[in-house]
Amino acid sequence: MIFYFSGSGNSYYAANVIAEKLDTPLISMAKCLQSSKLDFDARHDKYCGFVFPVHFWGVPYLVTEFIKNINMKLTSDTYVFAVYTCGGGAGNTSKMIEKLLKKSGITLSSVFSIKQIDIFVPLFKIPPKDKQEEVILKSNIELENIIKHIQNLDKGDYDENKGTLPFLATSILYPFYSYYRNTYKFRVSDLCTACKKCESICPLKIIEIKDNKPIWKQKKCTLCFACMHICPAQAINYGNVLFFFDSKNKGRYRNPYAPKSY
Repeated sequence: MIFYFSGSGNSYYAANVIAEKLDTPLISMAKCLQSSKLDFDARHDKYCGFVFPVHFWGVPYLVTEFIKNINMKLTSDTYVFAVYTCGGGAGNTSKMIEKLLKKSGITLSSVFSIKQIDIFVPLFKIPPKDKQEEVILKSNIELENIIKHIQNLDKGDYDENKGTLPFLATSILYPFYSYYRNTYKFRVSDLCTACKKCESICPLKIIEIKDNKPIWKQKKCTLCFACMHICPAQAINYGNVLFFFDSKNKGRYRNPYAPKSY
């Protein structure tokens, strides 16, 4: 079985391809948390995988909560792997996910990373279509190599996208993740049509349409930006223009090859 979490569809696309090649079930971490279905028996499964995006050079809040709360039955022969997608460097994500799983009694066999489109639009613009296709093409090659490693049951750290000084990058930058998860940083313009797509896609189910506009019912989210990237009117923005940290006019992106529903 493969557990996945995705905001823009990048990680879902990767998880879906891997699951098809390995002929193993695909399970949404977000939906498991929503339904409190956290008991799993993988003793008859050859593989157990975790696929997710990198957030602030580390593991996303939602993934952390899922792993902390799962009750997983495995055997010593189960091959456990993690695959994460990243727009830039992944930092020390490999060590973070290894420690998280270990605390839940799960021994990680291997880790992999895939470079994808960076969707952190408060800082980066979404590249034009031709550049997107270049990145996707390269990521597909990475994905094929990862699948071969998994099928061969290769063990080790195969993350080739750690970036410069990964331990230092995560140690310095990941602590800021909690602050930037504050939902007051989101704002909604009059372009909003109350289509409810943001409400539907929110993995934590903390968005609600009220007075024809979305509101965030909790102070913090997992910062996946799924709500922003799915908004057809680009009515949702995040950040502060005055501090040159804002998503306005930076474009939006959803992986064109990912299944529509995730």
